[in-house]
Amino acid sequence: MFACRRDPSIVSSNLTDPTFFETLFTVINLEYRMRLSLLLFIGLFVCSAVISAGCIDAKDASQENAVSEAISMINLSLSESADWMTQAADEIAAGKTDADSSKQVLADLYQKSTLAQTILYANESMIVVSVYPDIILSSVGSDQSAYGTDEAYYSGKTIALTEYLHLDDGTNASVLSAPVYTGGEWKGYISMSFDSSRLFGDVEKYLFETYGYHLCVLQTNGLQVYDYDLRERGKNILTDPSYPDDVKTAAVEICLKTSGTTEYTYQKTGSDEIVQKTVVWDTLEFGGQTWRVLILAE
Repeated sequence: MFACRRDPSIVSSNLTDPTFFETLFTVINLEYRMRLSLLLFIGLFVCSAVISAGCIDAKDASQENAVSEAISMINLSLSESADWMTQAADEIAAGKTDADSSKQVLADLYQKSTLAQTILYANESMIVVSVYPDIILSSVGSDQSAYGTDEAYYSGKTIALTEYLHLDDGTNASVLSAPVYTGGEWKGYISMSFDSSRLFGDVEKYLFETYGYHLCVLQTNGLQVYDYDLRERGKNILTDPSYPDDVKTAAVEICLKTSGTTEYTYQKTGSDEIVQKTVVWDTLEFGGQTWRVLILAE
């Protein structure tokens, strides 16, 4: 092994040289700045990775918050109308089963409910006794047995929600109904149809203004009860050949699972642009009906 030793005279001469410390500090300062720059670069890289991951997590979390809020808003609106309906059913059961008095009950219900599109009262024979408003006056006297809403249908129910239907008046709607009982004897039912925009429109507006997300509501058979795009409502994603496989695959997963997250890509209508959407969904059950409530983000 060879030892390396400094000549004392060299050290002494360096210490007495007035430029020695200037040169030394310049070198030290340059090295310090290089190390600082390297550390700053590494720090920025790590922070960017963390922030990027955080943005993804924050987006997922905000979609989960959004779907929770959407379900609460929808449930509240349905519950309020259901309460008004059961009160109206009790009023009819108390002795207002004739055409004139039951129509007044329906008119009062129409004013109270924010969802009501058309309302009817059908007796125990499932014959329409009264309606409100008069735009469906032609339904009075008609037999509603084809809809299957008989006494057995209401067994054990205080309120019922149908699937998305095509009604006799030519409209597509969901129907909320309440049985009428007098002394435990079935006396028919009150039925209120509502367009999906009345139930979901304000929810969609809130979600878009608050989060920038859109709302879609599916039945578990793939039928779209609501979509922010009016053209999509009433279409069945699983059976309609116009939907690409990527969208159908996502829809199958959504219909099978009560909640979750998935993604799909699609081509915008009238454009070559391919868009990827992230979907977070959960389930709302009300009046015997099950809906998948979806939050869509691009």
